[in-house]
Amino acid sequence: MHVLAQLAHNTGYSVRINHKVSTTAVASNRQGDVELVNFGLDGYNNLVIDVSICCDHIGNSTVNNKHLNGKMHTKDYLQARVGVKNRRYKDDYAAVGTAFATAIVSVAGQIHPKFLRLLWVLADKQTRNYYALISVEEQMGSEALTWSRARTFSFNKNSIGKAIAYAIATRLHLSVHSTAPPSCLSS
Repeated sequence: MHVLAQLAHNTGYSVRINHKVSTTAVASNRQGDVELVNFGLDGYNNLVIDVSICCDHIGNSTVNNKHLNGKMHTKDYLQARVGVKNRRYKDDYAAVGTAFATAIVSVAGQIHPKFLRLLWVLADKQTRNYYALISVEEQMGSEALTWSRARTFSFNKNSIGKAIAYAIATRLHLSVHSTAPPSCLSS
């Protein structure tokens, strides 16, 4: 979540995270994870993003006498999670004039296509801002811009991948700060 917020901030957006994110209509009072202020979508002021990591293995299944526990999901479980999140948030945020998007990833490192599109939009804006900053607007349609945008997108995607790996390691209580082998006890 913090990596996504930092990528959006690097793009030039004002960003809110955690408890500072706008809530939905009073009746439901739900809250996403990251909010991009003045994102620029037609009809909406801000964009709220809900971040979710899901597992690609079935766990705690009571179907077929628990024979599914530990097996891989065979259907599009990322899309199923997107559907759940959209049903939970999208209409409530639309009622208050805020767009909603999901940032769904799996513990195996898969990134949902809608999240990839958001990363591409951020990369495009970062690259255009950079070209404007160095005063080479005349190259905005050039091949150099295309390669620069692709490099920025790759960096953004890799940053999310590293964040996924870190999140999974911390969820599993693995040491993410040390690569030293465990000390041996001598007798």
